[in-house]
Amino acid sequence: MSREVQVRFCESVRVRFPCATRRRSIKHFCELYETYFKDGTKELIAIRESIRLDSSLGRALVGILLVFAQMEREATGERTKEAISYIRRSGYHFGKVPYGKRAVAAPDHPKRKILVENEAEQSVIAQLQEWAQTGVKVTEMARRLNAKGVLPPQGKEWTKSLVYNLRLRLSHITPRSHNARSHDDNQVRERILELRAKGHTLKQIASILNEQGWLPLKGRCFTERSVHGLLRSSDATKILSPRQYLQMMLTKMERAHAAENPKEPFESPSLAELAKLLDEAGYKTPRGKEHWWPAQVAQVM
Repeated sequence: MSREVQVRFCESVRVRFPCATRRRSIKHFCELYETYFKDGTKELIAIRESIRLDSSLGRALVGILLVFAQMEREATGERTKEAISYIRRSGYHFGKVPYGKRAVAAPDHPKRKILVENEAEQSVIAQLQEWAQTGVKVTEMARRLNAKGVLPPQGKEWTKSLVYNLRLRLSHITPRSHNARSHDDNQVRERILELRAKGHTLKQIASILNEQGWLPLKGRCFTERSVHGLLRSSDATKILSPRQYLQMMLTKMERAHAAENPKEPFESPSLAELAKLLDEAGYKTPRGKEHWWPAQVAQVM
């Protein structure tokens, strides 16, 4: 056995192994077993129960133990939720203290907590309201709070999102409604990746999207910032099909070739080279395999 693995069942499942889950779940244990132990190069042993998983009987016994372990985990979660619900129904506080409040011991039950106003934080909230009435923007509010040395509810300094979310939670503002549109964010991302591959800047992409009638989820039109946010959170391999991905890569190659050798015609890579690109990107073949063959690339294209 190349590496010792210790597993404890019933009370908990504790696996001393890289990337192994500690959840008492049949699904996660099966994933662990299939990933690390199915090929037989490593052996999994339940130390406390003296069960080896290299036999059908051992695997059956472990399956039974896992059923009870998962049941206990779920029952613990249900009891915890019920206890928290009971505390809140009784008028006490449980959980994170919201900004502008502080938790103190309840007069009738010292072990329970109730919320009272935090005068320092309430003054900050009142200041935000005053600034909002005079037309001060959220970014400027954050800058002024930082200049005064006011501590934020989290992090080292106030940011635009912190101020916005705080005012939203306090119902000082209402969230912007979602636009009614015939496309979703994935389709927008596909278009952005396509335009980016052609060499357009973020500002140009925003302008093209607005001219072609694309709408963001919120707001009236796309901006350079909103395009940058969508592009930064876009994983081409999860959004584009194998054909779209290859077309994007070919566009990038052709543009790079034109910049380096403007007088020479661009020669498309061979099917074998395109297959290698799909392998490296992690795409599955039409039959769910990991390795692409040139014939499969030709079929996709």
